[in-house]
Amino acid sequence: MELKVLKATIKKEFQVRLRAYPISFMVGCILTSFYTTFGAWLMYHYFFRRQLSDSFSGLTGTSDYMSYAIVGSLMYLFVVRTCLNVSRTLMTELWEGTLESLMLAPFRRVAYFLGNMLLQTITTFGETAIATLIGVFFGLRIHEFNLVEFGIAVVLSLYCFFGLSLMLGCVMLYTRNTYITQNTLFTGMFLVCGITFPIEYLPTGLRLLGKLIPVTDCVSLMRAALLGGMGQGQFTQTALMALISGTIYIAFGMPLMKQAERLALEKMEG
Repeated sequence: MELKVLKATIKKEFQVRLRAYPISFMVGCILTSFYTTFGAWLMYHYFFRRQLSDSFSGLTGTSDYMSYAIVGSLMYLFVVRTCLNVSRTLMTELWEGTLESLMLAPFRRVAYFLGNMLLQTITTFGETAIATLIGVFFGLRIHEFNLVEFGIAVVLSLYCFFGLSLMLGCVMLYTRNTYITQNTLFTGMFLVCGITFPIEYLPTGLRLLGKLIPVTDCVSLMRAALLGGMGQGQFTQTALMALISGTIYIAFGMPLMKQAERLALEKMEG
């Protein structure tokens, strides 16, 4: 039953994206990564004058700022695309008037959300590949590629982003709002999750907030797999922290989603 739901969800979402959403939507998402990369390039060349303090190399394990920032922007693109589209699935059902019939259907929510997550992951990989080619033009260099660490970083990132999308979906469904909610979260993540600079430069409160969001550890893991600068022990510790935080988000997200669904149906009834 769950496998049928998974396949049906992937098929349905694929048809929606193929027929309802133009290619300009994908181009817009790629441009988001381009603007982030271009902004980092401008700061590095014209504001920093290609000079970095010793503290940056000590904190990041690399002196290649452009590669550091580009990997962060690629991960930011990935988290925005996966979290945004997975979290908005039930809101889309609500807007289309199919939420009530969906809630009455005898299926597990996990298969439904996983189907959305898998399809979104596939499409986002394509967009990220294009954004990576743009990043190479701006100075992206892979210094110490580790295939095992890269695989671990990808799997843990998808796991954590799935949990984060559930929590975001709960807030969206409860408030019946997507734009303010998603823009607030993504702007906050860009600031406190170390996308273009180490979080150690932030005040203590914001640094602690960044640690509570699994995106921070996932970005660090991906940089370690592609750029190096992190020992095996530290990589294992960071991966364990990401696994724990992702599990917490999923453990709280699934029951909260049921409550948000119930409240949304009650609001529909007036």
